[in-house]
Amino acid sequence: MRFVQSYPGRVAQTLGHAETMFHDIKAQQEARGLDPWAPFADAEEWGLVKWLVSRVGQNAIDEFMKLPIVSHCLKTSFTSKYSLMKAIDQLPRGTEWQLKRISVEGNKLTNERQYETEDLELWMRDPVECIRELMGNPEFDHMVSYAPERVFSDVEGKTRRFDEMWTGDWWWEMQGRLPQGAVVAPVILASDKTSLSQFRGDQEVWPVYLSLGNISKNVRCQPSKHATVLIAYLPISKLECFTRDTRSVERY
Repeated sequence: MRFVQSYPGRVAQTLGHAETMFHDIKAQQEARGLDPWAPFADAEEWGLVKWLVSRVGQNAIDEFMKLPIVSHCLKTSFTSKYSLMKAIDQLPRGTEWQLKRISVEGNKLTNERQYETEDLELWMRDPVECIRELMGNPEFDHMVSYAPERVFSDVEGKTRRFDEMWTGDWWWEMQGRLPQGAVVAPVILASDKTSLSQFRGDQEVWPVYLSLGNISKNVRCQPSKHATVLIAYLPISKLECFTRDTRSVERY
């Protein structure tokens, strides 16, 4: 059993109404007379595309499209990997990527007695826009909590339970410090050095992901729900513009 004590103050006051990015996309499609599954033919073709992109490599997609059964029976709106990728490029995009170039000056000298430098690329997305995107996703309508709770396993309230972020004492206490009607939105950042990605030639990057504590942990843990979004690629470098001794001390 799960017994809930609700927060006594006013939380998540409505200040107005606005269309989310997802509603804007839908309205634009309807205004152009497009089917909800555009640029694909229907829900079945959309499902096939999702499976191909998530489960099949690009070389294998070409092999799949060349099978006689695909051209004779499936009759998809795309006929090759190239035309499929062109169709995917027409899909609405979320928060745009930005590139920040970083020049690192080391302590090693060149033959011209100038300090060596190394140019790095930081690819990132606006985290505030990504949070707005998560908050506005209609898939999470009934999976998001805006108010803290205290949860107990017994009706007497003797055995406390902690099963979601909003059931913790920190959230309850933080809500009390905010103005009436405000909302706590804990940002969760994660990175995994075992998931290094090859990026543009020989460059390696370290992916950074963002999610929200307002979204149920059962949803956040399912990759298919897309409750965690990629917000940055941190550049990885040996920083060879620094001397070996400096790199050792700084643990580069």
